[in-house]
Amino acid sequence: MCDTVGKIGNKKRFSMFAKNSDRQYDEPQVMVYIEAKENTDRKLKATYIEIEQVKHTHAILISKPTWMWGAEMGVNDCGVCIGNEAISTKTAKENKEALIGMDLVRLGLERAASAKEALNIIIELLLKYGQGGNCGYKKEEYYDNSFLIMDRNELYILETVGKNYAIKREKSATISNCLSISNADIYNDVRNFKKKYTDSPKKNANVRKRTTYRKLLLAKDEEDLFKIMRAHSKKDACSICMHGEYESTNSMVVILKDKPEIHFTGCPNPCQSEYIKYIFGNELVYPIVNEENQDNCDFWKSKRYSKL
Repeated sequence: MCDTVGKIGNKKRFSMFAKNSDRQYDEPQVMVYIEAKENTDRKLKATYIEIEQVKHTHAILISKPTWMWGAEMGVNDCGVCIGNEAISTKTAKENKEALIGMDLVRLGLERAASAKEALNIIIELLLKYGQGGNCGYKKEEYYDNSFLIMDRNELYILETVGKNYAIKREKSATISNCLSISNADIYNDVRNFKKKYTDSPKKNANVRKRTTYRKLLLAKDEEDLFKIMRAHSKKDACSICMHGEYESTNSMVVILKDKPEIHFTGCPNPCQSEYIKYIFGNELVYPIVNEENQDNCDFWKSKRYSKL
């Protein structure tokens, strides 16, 4: 359960990105800053598998469950933003371990200087290594992934099933836990990806997608995105801010200025939390941590349990 939104700006408005990370109840998720690096290692260990490393990786700010290598969402020093969604599809999920969707989010952010480059990198890695592995915290979960990939000037929706993919370029877009591309701009299998691979109608996800898109078209600034991410419905499964077995464990809003301006809750339940502001590249603000200190979740725990 997740919802991601993105909107390319114009002369009067900045481009904007936002996502709620909806995970299993009580899974710790933290904001992690990782500096740009010149890498000497030839290999990189992702969540489950080892892959080839690249020489240079960009500085990134990501929101990640502490137990996995990858990220639910994030932004890099070039203003590239990526968020992913779990997609239930017709094909059987292989339990063999490969790259999970969250690994692909982080790899795209670390390696790309633009949205288009991130798109191509994720596809290249998908074709080379595949996707698979348990993505659940307490309960095992296996799924395919869709991605919203954007920078200041371009926005792409990438939907994947195994090693098959479809791409749609948009100016404003929202994604949820359902396939949506029926007329792909680029694809390696079929143009109507939604028709071929949709497992069963995901009514709740489609309701959330329509809700976020309608609100996104009217959004002008971060405050409008806060309202979207905090939105509730009479039916819990249709809420953008989720509570229960799956809950919004962190919320992130990015305004793409010369230096990306990030607003995040750093803890569950956006409806009950304040957004903390951080300008990318400035001195870190609490509770952003580096990767070596990511298991120090005092802020997350104190906020989480103060609501019980």
